[in-house]
Amino acid sequence: MDVGLQLVLSALAVGAIYGSMGIGYVVIHRMTGMVNFAQGDIAVAGAFGAVVASAVMPPLAAIAVGAVTGAVASVLMYHFAIFPLRKQGLLVQTIVTLGVGIVIRSILQLIFGTGPRQFAPITSGEPVSVLGAALPQQALWVIGITVVAFIALVLFFDRTLTGKALSACAVNNYAAGVVGINLTVMATIAFAVSGAVAGGVLATQVPTSFITVGAGFTLGLKGFIAAILGGFDKLGLTLAGGFLIALVENVAARGISTAHAETIVFALLIAVLVLRPQGLTRKVVADRV
Repeated sequence: MDVGLQLVLSALAVGAIYGSMGIGYVVIHRMTGMVNFAQGDIAVAGAFGAVVASAVMPPLAAIAVGAVTGAVASVLMYHFAIFPLRKQGLLVQTIVTLGVGIVIRSILQLIFGTGPRQFAPITSGEPVSVLGAALPQQALWVIGITVVAFIALVLFFDRTLTGKALSACAVNNYAAGVVGINLTVMATIAFAVSGAVAGGVLATQVPTSFITVGAGFTLGLKGFIAAILGGFDKLGLTLAGGFLIALVENVAARGISTAHAETIVFALLIAVLVLRPQGLTRKVVADRV
């Protein structure tokens, strides 16, 4: 088996998770300018929504429920925790999201406990062989759903009036409001999209790896790194950043130590912030007026 190819293929599915987390950060940041540090916990809430739904629904429908759960959790956070503080500044709103993440984690722990949860895969069977390397069939669903979500978001922002309105808000909130765009509605849509993407993609991964209520914090940090690599602006580069993080993690786990793989990833975060704060983009993204 080609070890290098196996590391790359394994990174594709995991990178899709990190990339989807990062896309959630980007969508909200482009609209509001804030960073949602509850993103990982919202995604975990979506995954547990899928776990509950899987008891009475087929896996694909349960994953859709997971996406809806993530969207609902994200919208509730916006209206009950962020919107009331809209006049307090972005720093206050960002700090509040840390508290919201803790609240979500605590609620999930009260309901589900700390044990791992899992449900049946969409398709089962032997892993798919690719040039001597193996990829679980469920991983193909993770990659496929992530790609579909990415294409849908690109088309949404580029081809629909609502998407263009969101982009206008990202450029200049004040001007968008002057021309009649409802900023509260746009922010609600942005939070819903963010939660749906993160919750749905993470739910797709649950059949191949257990999910726990405490997974959100680490997932959120890795998604944050992916968003930084995308310059907090580019969806495609954010997705690529998620893959890069997963690849670094896999290589570190194999070549150095599994126990130190995450430490190396977070060291990458520090290095990126110091050496290339604009991420993988060619220039620093300008502050909005």
